[in-house]
Amino acid sequence: MRRTLLIGILICCSQLVTATTFDFNKECREHYQAIFNLQFQKAEKFIATQKASQPVNAAVFYLEQQILFYKAFISEEDADFLKFRSEFDLRHDAYNSVPGGNPWAGYATSEMYLQSAILKLKRKEYLTAGYQLRKSYKIAVSNQEKFPSFIPNLKTLGFFHAVIGAVPDNYVWLANLAGMHGTIKQGASELTKLVEAAKNDNDLHFLLAESYFLRIFIASHFEKDPELAMKLTDEMVAQISDYGPLGAFIIANTCISKGLFDRALTTLQQVKATSQQYPLFYLDYLTGILKLNKMQLDAQKDFQRFLDGFKGNSFVKAAHQKIGWIHLLQKDTAGYRQALVVAIKKGNDFTDEDKQAVKEAQTGIIPNIYLLRSRLYFDGGNYASSLTELAGAPAGSFNRLQDQLEYTYRLARIFDKKGQKTKALHYYGQTYENGSSTTYYFAANAALLSAIIYEEQKKNKEAIEWYKKCLALRNHEYQNSIDQKAEAGLNRLNAK
Repeated sequence: MRRTLLIGILICCSQLVTATTFDFNKECREHYQAIFNLQFQKAEKFIATQKASQPVNAAVFYLEQQILFYKAFISEEDADFLKFRSEFDLRHDAYNSVPGGNPWAGYATSEMYLQSAILKLKRKEYLTAGYQLRKSYKIAVSNQEKFPSFIPNLKTLGFFHAVIGAVPDNYVWLANLAGMHGTIKQGASELTKLVEAAKNDNDLHFLLAESYFLRIFIASHFEKDPELAMKLTDEMVAQISDYGPLGAFIIANTCISKGLFDRALTTLQQVKATSQQYPLFYLDYLTGILKLNKMQLDAQKDFQRFLDGFKGNSFVKAAHQKIGWIHLLQKDTAGYRQALVVAIKKGNDFTDEDKQAVKEAQTGIIPNIYLLRSRLYFDGGNYASSLTELAGAPAGSFNRLQDQLEYTYRLARIFDKKGQKTKALHYYGQTYENGSSTTYYFAANAALLSAIIYEEQKKNKEAIEWYKKCLALRNHEYQNSIDQKAEAGLNRLNAK
């Protein structure tokens, strides 16, 4: 029995490490698209038949790698992560055994290191992730030098260059030390070339949805250009009829950034889960957020669907917090407290949303209901109702310092969004003066947003003053994130 098992293992391993070709043919490209649409069952059937008929084609193992990565990233389950990791070396050997002159082998190897690093970052294995990121980058650069006309290289390089360009100034030396260089503009340009190539070349069409996804992500999160992100999103929708759950996510995400909340919700509600498609439960969480911001309290069902289906840790604490808020909005204080107790016990605090949930739960302080409703309306783009909640609150509703700070901060945010900049600056200033000695984020963000208004008004002297006021505040919530935005503002104004 043991001998039979050993022979079986050796056969499987030999199939992985003796690849003699990397033929990414039409069928492989078709099933690559299916994988991006999370249609894993369809792709797995193809992979099984190809392993039997073409055991020396490394392209089949590359397709399998994509499935393993998406499963591990989306599910966050240990078994999926271990599956990806356990086959890393065997897959690496398979790509290395492909004779030179084939650009796909280096491309697949670079991408595998990048995917492994991303998974390790999610698990806070930072040292190994850093090594693998550098390894991936070096292989991608080498592959580009060897095969400059190989267009898929632009996907990996474009992503790397944009990410490196977004590294905060105080960490740039670390990237340079690792021999990694790039700018956001460079990465965006490379990904734009990839999109255009995928649109115009049938052999590259399999990369169209993924290249749009990455280009939109860079426009939204690194270039901070919601107009461009929305333009690209509309292009993607016009070009691709079936963009799948990942496409729905990037569309909804872009619409939220642009304040198009109804379109975002409609996009998510049009995604129909099927047994043929791997579930992306985060879409249920995002649907819940959009509905809650409209005061549609049946959002609890969406959060619960997310919690019932998702076996990972990200956004679990935040989902329980949101369920708690729904109880609070229904005047069920006991239900709120119970939900927040669960929020402490389940999930992790890797995301900002989960960190906020933990902090709220640990204080034991029930949120001010007027501020909560105002915040939700604001996040849903209903600024009139957000303002009405604050204006209609009875006298004595904001006795705690935290509530007083949030009250003036929220007023400032509303007037800012409504284009009433003078009023916004007044309330931002009030928030800064009253909150600069606290650890709450309100004062620092008020200073940051004041600086942004002045910068938009071309009042650079005042903008520089407020960016520096923002950076002068220490030991407050979201310190790194707010500081990075203030430093970026000073860089734009050449005032470091």
